Amino acid sequence: MNRLSLIALSLALTSPATAGIYVIDGDTIAVGREHNRLIGIDAPETRQARCDAELRLGLAAKARVVTLLREACGPLAKADAGRCLTIQRQPAPDRYGRTLARIGLGGRDLATLLIAEGLARPYLCPQGRCPARQPWCAGSAP
Repeated sequence: MNRLSLIALSLALTSPATAGIYVIDGDTIAVGREHNRLIGIDAPETRQARCDAELRLGLAAKARVVTLLREACGPLAKADAGRCLTIQRQPAPDRYGRTLARIGLGGRDLATLLIAEGLARPYLCPQGRCPARQPWCAGSAP
C-alpha cells in the first residue's frame, strides 16, 4: 500500500460517520471530530454550571442523551453515526466553530425529546439573533 492510500484509509477510518459518538453535554454531541450543537434548545451547563441545581439537571440531560444514543446506536465509542442518526446540518457553524444541527434518532428529534422530558428548554434564534439565555438557578436574574 502506498503512502497516499494509507492517508486515505486513515481519513476514512476517522470520518465522522465511523469514528464514534461522544456526548459533551445535553446539547452538544461529537461525532468523530465534528462537534454538533443541537439547534432549538438550551440545556443546563455541566462544565460552567452557575449552581448545584443547574449542574444536577445538566448531568441528567447529558445522561439521558447518552441513554438515547446508546439505544439507537449501541456502544457509542464504536458507533457508526451514519447508520443510526440523521444529522441535518445548518450551513454555518456557531461562534465556537461547532456545527449547528438537528439530530434524529429513528425518526425522533433529539431536541424535542429533551424538551418534552424537561431536560432542556426551547431556544430559538430568529434570523440568527439569539435572545439572552434564561438562568437555570432559582433566584437568578435573567
